[in-house]
Amino acid sequence: MRALIVLLVTALPLRAETVDPVPTFDLGSSITCLAYTLHSIERNPDNASSRAEWLVFFSRLIAVKSGPEDHAAFEARFAEALDSLRNPMIDEGIAATPEEGDEILTGTAKMCWFQALAAEGGPYADQ
Repeated sequence: MRALIVLLVTALPLRAETVDPVPTFDLGSSITCLAYTLHSIERNPDNASSRAEWLVFFSRLIAVKSGPEDHAAFEARFAEALDSLRNPMIDEGIAATPEEGDEILTGTAKMCWFQALAAEGGPYADQ
């Protein structure tokens, strides 16, 4: 995970100007989608090349949405989001069944796709 953090820290400044490509997509959701993308690559490494654009998009979106206090908390927030996708819970302390876990991952994927990637300004707008 440290390697990902280093990659993100070096990628975040890339063209992360003041223009917000998806104004209604919040920072927390952007972090969740970045974690979902990494989790997707972990589950299926063959997806890595097709998910690289997602990693860059969500990294830039996080950079646009973040303030100085968010930078300090990024690593903890990202680790929490990734852990919640790796070990989905229905309620605090109650692990999701495999079917419930699949529903959580599917819902997260749909949120990331429809609200950010396929939205106006996303890399897959109008698809």
